[in-house]
Amino acid sequence: MTAPFEIEWMGGAAEHHFRKVRPEIPDLAWGSLRAEDHPPQAVEFARASWTEVAINEYRAAAAFTEVVRALIDARAPLDLIGMASDFLADECSHVELASRVAMELGGGVVRFVDPEQFAQRPRGVTAFQRANELLLIVSCIQEAFTGGTANVSLQTASHPLVRSVYEMILRDEAHHRRLGGLYFEWALPRIDDAERSRLGRVLAAQLWELSFLWKMSEETKNIVLPVDAMRALGWLEPARFGDVAHDVVIRDILDPLATIGIAISGDERTALMSRVPR
Repeated sequence: MTAPFEIEWMGGAAEHHFRKVRPEIPDLAWGSLRAEDHPPQAVEFARASWTEVAINEYRAAAAFTEVVRALIDARAPLDLIGMASDFLADECSHVELASRVAMELGGGVVRFVDPEQFAQRPRGVTAFQRANELLLIVSCIQEAFTGGTANVSLQTASHPLVRSVYEMILRDEAHHRRLGGLYFEWALPRIDDAERSRLGRVLAAQLWELSFLWKMSEETKNIVLPVDAMRALGWLEPARFGDVAHDVVIRDILDPLATIGIAISGDERTALMSRVPR
């Protein structure tokens, strides 16, 4: 059941405990990013985009909940489980950061979501296969894609507050991506050829869902927004983002996974990475 995406803050003891984990957030230069300093069309794009970031980071918190459970069920190393469990606070802090940037610009935009559908829950597989699939999806694909594209946004961001937000998020995302490599270092000796093939199919399905980001329509390519304002607000122009997304998928997802035998066929890779819309 869908409902408007909203965030509630409890305060008191809950906030005090959370701030011990993320004490630096209140000290950022909140109030320094003013909507009136930028063209309205750029502000509206940024409000929508930061709202989507907040939703996606909330989704990531749900995803890592499933990852932790899968690691426990698969009897993964205890320290690896502990590492993954620490990421839940990271993702909650990212939701806060993105939400506060949107508020700086006049508030988030209305988006309807179904939180019960936020996290994937593989069915009909063993505990070990479920862990393989979730670590592949969450760490090796989603977190790698988010971190890779956000790093380019950081490089072009010109406003100090936006840069600080990206730096905090990317500091955490580096560990989130690292989790997948550490997991498969442990799991690979236990994975047979059939499971590698299955994971290759999972990889392909996940990337096809993302492919609209680089297989842009001519209408999307022709969207023109003021570059300086977009960069101040933390975003790349749509056509540039398509180029970045395409490169990140190859460099940070397909190529590294191929080195451990999780891959798609050459023909499917060519079709997937084509810039022509389906």
